Amino acid sequence: MGPYFEALRETALKAFKRFNQTGEVESQRVDFPAGSIDISVVRGRLLEKAATARIRLRTAHPETGEETRFDVFQIKTYPLNPRHPILLVNIENRLAADDRFGGFLDLAPVAMNAGDLAPLETGMKTLAGRYGEDYGLLRGKLAALYKRDHWEKALNAGIGIRLDLPAEQCDLVKEAGITWLAWYCALLDKRPPDHSSSDEEALMYRVRSRILEFYLLKDRSFQIIQKLGVPLETMALVHFAPTIRY
Repeated sequence: MGPYFEALRETALKAFKRFNQTGEVESQRVDFPAGSIDISVVRGRLLEKAATARIRLRTAHPETGEETRFDVFQIKTYPLNPRHPILLVNIENRLAADDRFGGFLDLAPVAMNAGDLAPLETGMKTLAGRYGEDYGLLRGKLAALYKRDHWEKALNAGIGIRLDLPAEQCDLVKEAGITWLAWYCALLDKRPPDHSSSDEEALMYRVRSRILEFYLLKDRSFQIIQKLGVPLETMALVHFAPTIRY
């Protein structure tokens, strides 16, 4: 998956630089006893922050205790317009006695019209079906992905798929990752009006603050990687919004 992750990273950064009309990319690498993390960030006026991360780990599996190598690629975007969704990409390749994929592809719609997401739902259903997978089952595993018990609803749209797949579905994972990114970029290219209502902006900052809350208080993998030696500020560079208003 290494060459694929690198190609996906280059494709994402090229798109983010185009949207933000910039050639600047911030880079950071952190090495720690269990592995390394490489981060790239693009900032600008359309995407306030768009980040990619490649995480390599060699550690015990948190559930089975089996010695496992994790190769993970993540993308997270924070558009300035609340009518643009937040991109959520987490592709995990778990290498152990039973090699598998994990992670997910989805969006947080914020103030985007739900009807505008329908083509992505249809497209992903078709893509999964071509590889013999049940889209409804993979989609169902996204339910309440970004949710705490006291919230009324999850932050994620639940229209993508959970990448809970065997190694034999490597081609599906690869096509789904690059296609999901392309569909997201197509949404940004539609460019809704730059102005937004005060209610939409308030919703955007509420979603951003809840993503912060989710990672700090619920997400298990976020807690594990900190215990392995990755500083909080490093993970914040990828996953936390650049600005939050209360």
